[in-house]
Amino acid sequence: MASPDDLTLPEDRPISEHEAAVVEWLLANASLEGPLDHLRDGVRHLRVVARCGCGCPSVDFIVDGQSRGAHPIADAVARDSRGRVCGVIVWGLDGRVSGLEICEMDRGGTTELPNVESLRRWESFVP
Repeated sequence: MASPDDLTLPEDRPISEHEAAVVEWLLANASLEGPLDHLRDGVRHLRVVARCGCGCPSVDFIVDGQSRGAHPIADAVARDSRGRVCGVIVWGLDGRVSGLEICEMDRGGTTELPNVESLRRWESFVP
């Protein structure tokens, strides 16, 4: 969902508990911009407005939340329940959390959100 050319599907729902836990972990432990504690308070109030059409669990919290000026604000690596490695990125725009991207790094793609327990900062990841 990082490109405006990618297919996104409209959706309107509150952020799930699982999505919120992943975003909160990244903001607390994998910031690319220094402390992001000020954003953690609002995570449980985010709404999903779109999801990726490829089948991955990437979502936007604002329209075009992973494009048009948005940038990664937290970045980590994880394994899904099948052991496949995936990148996990929280996107930000104008001081807000704008998207959550899960990008495959192993063949076969990832169709699930990784468990919080599997999240690692890149520098502490062991392949």
